[in-house]
Parts: sequence; structure tokens; C-alpha cells
Amino acid sequence: MAHVGLKLRELRKMKHLSLKELAQRAGCSSSYLSMIENDKIDPGISRLKKIADGLDVTLVDLFQNSPNDKVVIRKYERIQGEFRGSKTKIQILVPQISGKQMDARLAIVSPGGGSEGDYRHPGEEFGLVLAGSLKLTVGGTTYQLAKDDSFYFSSTQNHSFENTGDEDAVVVWVNHPASW
Repeated sequence: MAHVGLKLRELRKMKHLSLKELAQRAGCSSSYLSMIENDKIDPGISRLKKIADGLDVTLVDLFQNSPNDKVVIRKYERIQGEFRGSKTKIQILVPQISGKQMDARLAIVSPGGGSEGDYRHPGEEFGLVLAGSLKLTVGGTTYQLAKDDSFYFSSTQNHSFENTGDEDAVVVWVNHPASW
């Protein structure tokens, strides 16, 4: 997850937050945040989402330098993030346009990978499994999804995902409003 620690520190300082203040907002310890900022640990997706929420930014803000007004993103231009602990890679499919209302990403979840816990946020989510299989839990109900299955749910419900299969799960994931 290249430079996410550095970007996290930059955003925290820009918002004039101490490690302790951000830790309280994100529900973790100051030492944990410090280890992320110093690239000593790789947080899971659900934890990183809580930290981004504590900063009042989207997850994608942790991976980009500045917003742009592109209409088209070429495959080689995609913002990418890798969550080694979660065994998940993300490619942002939507240009980082100011004030955008939705986002879309390609999630590649390796076998055994997943969100590493429940999370929730305002909005709605839609997804389409392009390859592999994915276990999706929403509001306490678990669904086993296969290639060409899709899903839709309110993001205000606790939700998590995990690849329990033996090949990469590839999912187009869309959120409204933008959370990445």
C-alpha cells in the first residue's frame, strides 16, 4: 500500500489533528495510527475506512495527490491501492472529479482476503462479480456470490466481504455517495 502512511500523516496534519484526536475519531489507538503512518503495519479495509471517516475524507483521498477533472481514465492511469493484510487490491474506475456523487472500483480479492471486519457508512452499494466467488454479509445475513451475480444494499447496514474460494474474486463495486 504505497505511501498511504505518508498521505495519512499529511491529511491528519492538514486538518490539525493529533494522533490521539484521530485515534478517538477512528476507534483505535494512537500507537496503531503511528505504526500505519510509519508504514510498519498494513491496516485492513474496514479499519482504513474508519480512519478516512475520522479525517472526513474518502479512502481514495489516501491514495491520490490531488483531484482532477478527467472524463476518461485509461487502464494505466487508474489509482491503485493494495491492502496486503486484507489480500485485496483496488483500482479506482471513476475520475476524481470535484463534488462527485458516486464512485466505482475494481476490487481483486485474493483467496482468504476480505474486509477484515464489518463496517458501515452512509449510502448505497452495488456490485457485479466478474470472476471467482465472494462471501458477502449484510445486516447479519450471508450470501455466497459467484461469477455474474450482482448485489445491492444500503451501506448503513453493517457489511463485510471475504473470498472463501480458491481463485481471485474480481468485483466491480459502486458506491453512492462516493466513499472511496
